[in-house]
Amino acid sequence: MTGRRIAFVVGRIGAVETQAIPLLSAIARERGHQAILVSWHGRRRRAIGELRRFAPDVIAYSIASNQAGEYLAINRELKRRLSFFALFGGPHVTFGTGILDDGCVDGACHGEGDTALPDFLDRFGSDAMYETSNFSFNTPEGVRRNPPANLVENLDALPFPDRDLVFGRSPFLAQNPVKGFTAGRGCPYNCAYCFNHAFHALYKGKGRILRTKSVSYLIGEIQSIRNRYPMAFIRFYDDLFGADPEWLEEFSQRFPKEIGLPFAANARPNIVTGEYAQRLKRAGCFSVFTAVECGNERLRNEVLDRHISNREILDSCERFKQAGIRIVSLNMLGVPGETEDDIRETMALNREMGADFADASIFQPYPGTRAEQYCRERGLLDENYRRFESTYVASALNISPEQRQRIFMLHKFFGMMVRRSWLWRVVNHLPKKPLFNALWTLLYRLHYAFSLHRSAYNSVIPFRVRLRGAYDILFSRNRI
Repeated sequence: MTGRRIAFVVGRIGAVETQAIPLLSAIARERGHQAILVSWHGRRRRAIGELRRFAPDVIAYSIASNQAGEYLAINRELKRRLSFFALFGGPHVTFGTGILDDGCVDGACHGEGDTALPDFLDRFGSDAMYETSNFSFNTPEGVRRNPPANLVENLDALPFPDRDLVFGRSPFLAQNPVKGFTAGRGCPYNCAYCFNHAFHALYKGKGRILRTKSVSYLIGEIQSIRNRYPMAFIRFYDDLFGADPEWLEEFSQRFPKEIGLPFAANARPNIVTGEYAQRLKRAGCFSVFTAVECGNERLRNEVLDRHISNREILDSCERFKQAGIRIVSLNMLGVPGETEDDIRETMALNREMGADFADASIFQPYPGTRAEQYCRERGLLDENYRRFESTYVASALNISPEQRQRIFMLHKFFGMMVRRSWLWRVVNHLPKKPLFNALWTLLYRLHYAFSLHRSAYNSVIPFRVRLRGAYDILFSRNRI
């Protein structure tokens, strides 16, 4: 087997580490292939030069729905200049449709690529590559799609992610003392705005959805980075951290002794018991991110399929407060059927639960989700508003420009209004023309960058790193 060359191209390396690409790079390297990471925006000519020198067999892109147009345009330009196999993956490819309608896309990876990508690289250039599980291909005979392989249930069998791939390209991420990890994969819930229900259907009978690394593996992974890069705080990005009581008990005993750093994690209110909160605290948890979404229970449970009551949210937050853990709440504006009274109800619930920082997103019915189906069946999708934006930009629903602008402004000031209720009246009197949106966006991003760091990560981030993080958030294409 001849080792292949794969280049992962990203639009921009921002303030948050990517989790998937370093792991795929490590798996490819383990099979004898070469991998590089190339950033496009702000360094287009340099990126093209790097790719020419590397001469990749494959250029791979991992995309969300709001990035599809941007990355397809990058790929078309590269196709005009270089010869390579264009491979797309990520949630938009897995759960959306039509990526192969673009004639410049050669193949797509659906679902997890842990075994599929290295198998594809091993077979590259032969007829056998078209038989790779999880992949679909543009062929002269039309689109060929293969079924998914079984899920990797033993995550300890995978190599540690190749973080040097990213840190070598981003001195900011390398020197940032907040480092991100995942303790496992999967979520058993089926919220309407998320792709999990489609993921469950895709992998039905293909293995366990909820998988966790052993505590020993996770600690070893963290230590491998701590030995080479600054680290003072850890952010766990799992959808559901520590859901297994036995795993969390072992983690709470070993992590403080062997790592001993504060961390933040995601927690779903309905699994939070007093013992769960205490175990997190014993392990060193400083803050939790917990999803409220809407203060109105009907919207939360009937439209968003969360199936969580206000009482469960308040009780879970009380348990976190008793344990001395800070709370970052995650909320959603622009949900179908939501009124301004509902938004004020959401803010009131955030105050009652004692959120240390209240963040908000804007509802997006992304392709392949039940939220999209719900909106389409009710004629709520704006077919002329085809850009599925980041959840921090604008609503894609069939609403008036005035309503879209109102949601935009309430989103930008949401966290500030939760802390200072009188700001609602101020926002009502601010200029409502889109001409001022850049200013409201600037205020939002500055508030987000500094308030979130203070509330969720305490003071472990040096001021110069906070400034760089604020810069990255200010100019990120994904968080506006």
